[in-house]
Amino acid sequence: MFRAQDQEGDPQDNFVEARDPSELVMCTILAAAYAGLAKYCWEPLRASGNYGLLFNIEGFFITTSLLALLVGLRPYLSPCSLQISGRGIKYRGPYWPQRKTINWDLVLRIYVSPELIIVLHHPKPASKIVWPMFIQSVYLSDKDKVADAVIRHSPLPSIRIAGPNWKTRLILIILFVLVVIWILEMLLGGIGH
Repeated sequence: MFRAQDQEGDPQDNFVEARDPSELVMCTILAAAYAGLAKYCWEPLRASGNYGLLFNIEGFFITTSLLALLVGLRPYLSPCSLQISGRGIKYRGPYWPQRKTINWDLVLRIYVSPELIIVLHHPKPASKIVWPMFIQSVYLSDKDKVADAVIRHSPLPSIRIAGPNWKTRLILIILFVLVVIWILEMLLGGIGH
């Protein structure tokens, strides 16, 4: 994090995602392993003559390999960034490369936790619609200072919320795995019929 002065002398806090080369190396190794599995399984599956199984298995391995490469390269292609000043917030998320700017006069409420900041805001000044903006501070460098910077710059009182405990995280992981298994069953069940 570093502080900067904008054109009119308004101090701002800037946070940018740190790039860890070890993550890129691990994702590249994972991508290479799945590409190797795809190559290893190609000939026996093609020889079996079951082209539905061939497309499913090869498609899974190749898709997973490409996804691992994209996850590893994402911080280099479109890193997260957050700027907080007396005028508002500018945020570019990890998987949404377009930067979003929200002025403080459009903000209705702010919920602050150590890992996530939720900003409820109006899309336009006269609008009655309320949209949430989720700022995932776990992706940003100096993530421990993000919540304090939001509280310091915000003209509205921020509502502090606690981060999820290990039980909640475990439940969310189990639910995510169950949804993935359900989707795979739907896809494989639809192909088999």
